[in-house]
Amino acid sequence: MENIREFATSTNGDRWFLGIDQLTNKEVVVHLGNPSSGGHETITSVASFLNQRPLGPEHKALDMLLADRRATEGQVTPAKPV
Repeated sequence: MENIREFATSTNGDRWFLGIDQLTNKEVVVHLGNPSSGGHETITSVASFLNQRPLGPEHKALDMLLADRRATEGQVTPAKPV
């Protein structure tokens, strides 16, 4: 897994990350369950994750992360004055 970025944590300790699967070179969501529930890890495609129902705060957090990224893609950073 490459370029891993945590985007949500639940009150019970579950954590969600966005990363790049090295085999497919596609973005995936990694869910790491809290230690008391066994700490199991699941990997899901972004599309499948966003289509899960019911939607939770982790879905909204990923949606916001992706929207922020889309908003900044293609923006030109102004040159610093000399």
